[in-house]
Amino acid sequence: MTEDRGQRTEGRGQKSDDRRQMTDDRRQMTEGRGQMTDSRIRKSECGMQKIEG
Repeated sequence: MTEDRGQRTEGRGQKSDDRRQMTDDRRQMTEGRGQMTDSRIRKSECGMQKIEG
């Protein structure tokens, strides 16, 4: 019984680690989206310059 309990607690620790990794992946995704929006803004700025020219 005690051994089973130890394994269960270890499994819980792994679950918490997986959740941390998921949050990190989400942060990276949000950062990637920010970069995409920045590139879009730059493209729009280039288009404005073309119209002005």
